Amino acid sequence: MGNDFKDIPLKLSYDSGFDDILKDFYIPVLSNAKSYDRIAGFFSSTSLATSARGLGEFIKNGGKMRLITCPQLSRSDADMLEYFSDDIDAILSDNFIQDYEEIEDKFKRDHVKALGWMLANNKLDIKIAIIKKNGHVYDREEIEKSGIMHQKVGILYDNEENIISFSGSNNESASGWIGNTEEFKVFCSWKGVEEYIYEDIKKFDSFWNDDRPDIEIKDIPSAINEHLITVSKDFEFNDIDIYKYYPEENVKEDEEEYIIENKKKEKLNLFFYQEEAVEKWEENNRWLLLQMATGCGKTRTAIKCMDNALKDTNKLLVIISCPQVTLSSQWEKDIENLDIEEHRSIRINGDIKRWDKLLLSEISKLSAGRYNNLVVYTTHKICHSDNFINILKNSSKNIIKFLIADEVHGMGAKKTRCGLLKLYKYRLGLSATPQRWFDESGSKLIESFFGNESFEFSLEDALTNINPITGKTFLAEYTYHPRFISLTEDEIEEYKKITEKIVKSSRYKDDETNDYIEMLRYNRAKIEKKAENKYKELECLLDEIGQDISDTIIFVSDSQIDRVMKILGDRNIDAARFTQERSTSISEKYNGMSERDWIIDLFKRKEYKVLVAIKCLDEGIDIPSATRAIVMASSTNPREYIQRIGRVIRQEKNKNCAEIYDMIIKPSFNLFYDDKLIEMEKRIFRKEMDRVLELSRNSINNVTINNMIYDILEEINL
Repeated sequence: MGNDFKDIPLKLSYDSGFDDILKDFYIPVLSNAKSYDRIAGFFSSTSLATSARGLGEFIKNGGKMRLITCPQLSRSDADMLEYFSDDIDAILSDNFIQDYEEIEDKFKRDHVKALGWMLANNKLDIKIAIIKKNGHVYDREEIEKSGIMHQKVGILYDNEENIISFSGSNNESASGWIGNTEEFKVFCSWKGVEEYIYEDIKKFDSFWNDDRPDIEIKDIPSAINEHLITVSKDFEFNDIDIYKYYPEENVKEDEEEYIIENKKKEKLNLFFYQEEAVEKWEENNRWLLLQMATGCGKTRTAIKCMDNALKDTNKLLVIISCPQVTLSSQWEKDIENLDIEEHRSIRINGDIKRWDKLLLSEISKLSAGRYNNLVVYTTHKICHSDNFINILKNSSKNIIKFLIADEVHGMGAKKTRCGLLKLYKYRLGLSATPQRWFDESGSKLIESFFGNESFEFSLEDALTNINPITGKTFLAEYTYHPRFISLTEDEIEEYKKITEKIVKSSRYKDDETNDYIEMLRYNRAKIEKKAENKYKELECLLDEIGQDISDTIIFVSDSQIDRVMKILGDRNIDAARFTQERSTSISEKYNGMSERDWIIDLFKRKEYKVLVAIKCLDEGIDIPSATRAIVMASSTNPREYIQRIGRVIRQEKNKNCAEIYDMIIKPSFNLFYDDKLIEMEKRIFRKEMDRVLELSRNSINNVTINNMIYDILEEINL
């Protein structure tokens, strides 16, 4: 089979009275699918077997399935749950296990085993829907009359981002395997019927996320989960006989072809410097601060460290903490694509309802030996929360805890550093710039927590060492263009007034005055950030760049973004805001992605020419297609400007050279008549020039920029 739904001759609808649904629909579609979401009617071992029809090639290709189903409750069972809701797991488990034991058909038993294998290998998630109105739990007969679970829904995705959804009266009963009538309609994303598909996705998501009134969604009971995994231990791929409905010449004779593994997973190979970093981590008792330039493979290096630990550590809990959900999702995608020993993984973030219960449940399963390891994708905010810390502290001491902290400088802040727990036996901190700006105690804490050992592969290293695979340097070369801007007369006057207040207030040393000075400095910085001439300079730059504006990121402040978007809009340049307000929650509105990921995807496909970004794009997000940065707002914090360079100098196949344009306010010293004011302004400008020299140090046009800066410094006697 291929990997594209478009190659399958699909009908608009199927009716089991006329069509061979298994052969003509389920098997060919599932053989090309990478993921499968299904609302599957009543919950029993026989209905699960029915849901597994055609899954053989899907399993072999490493597909993942999410299944929602409803319990077949007798009236007496439903009545018991109304008064003793805690008994639901026991009731469901007893009914299910008894039902499985009564299956005489080996064909159905083997399909249930296949689902058990998928559960054991993190390829299947099952949730149970309990219908309950005003405290009244519905039994099977009431559910059938209500029609709430009558219309079944299935959604499938292939590797080319095509989507198929089907919905209708699909019978999931035991007799529905072949005999009962089954009828449903099919909608394909490439045929202009997206609204129907998104309605099906919306329906599934509303069940899965427990957002429907009168329906309670719960995880599959642990006893059923264990039972399915236990009965699947002797499962073999050829037991489910997916080739039964295909011509005999398609059946492979070599038994090794039936091994269930994802052959598309990439082998985890490293470059020389990454191998050195892993060795240093091992030598330092698996503690290390990994300091690599943005785009040089910190994540991949860390994954190799994790893989080593997964291979030799039983009951390993890996916590991967990131500053934001978008970066956490990027980690998850990277790990899913690699051939490593990960057994079970979960997401724990603010978008997950009752995440504390989920985390506690999964750690309990790890402790009980249900998994050999558990990987948790989370955020710094969650990592330092009381609930998260208490769950880890109260977990079994037999579980080995491993913290991987990306953009680790964020965990050294006063409010987040409590997440750096002593109970982590293995530790790995990642950052291009782990030192905290004006926070020596936070920087020292990070260094000591990760063992006072670091491995560094600098920006200069990345721009001078050759990647043996591509024949290019590890990061793309870049040109740096500082653009000096003057304040307007009104801005200068306001700037001078604030500076004079700062000088006068500096004579006093009390806390109240210090707070006042900080406020004044903030207001003065706003004048520079909002400088009117920056917008004129942007228009000049846009004129220079012309039609080749694609793949551009403009870094702005909150106060600049509206004006910049208007300038781009007036020129009919397709642009998107990339701010903290953009959602990180998965949504059918964005084709199963978060709003942030959706924007990045459109930018990579050049549907957006420009991203206008505030700070949330600074840290770690991978956009190799970006080739030009225009910096309209910046600070002298090295982490900020190094991260921003990193957004545009990641290598990509057709990228030859990146461009960085940096707007800098050049002070007018001749307007200051007070020596103290002049001296203060010179110190500020000198720091700014240090930043410019650092940015230009590794640029192609380094000599030209250095000469320009030295001429400017000499001109103003600095």
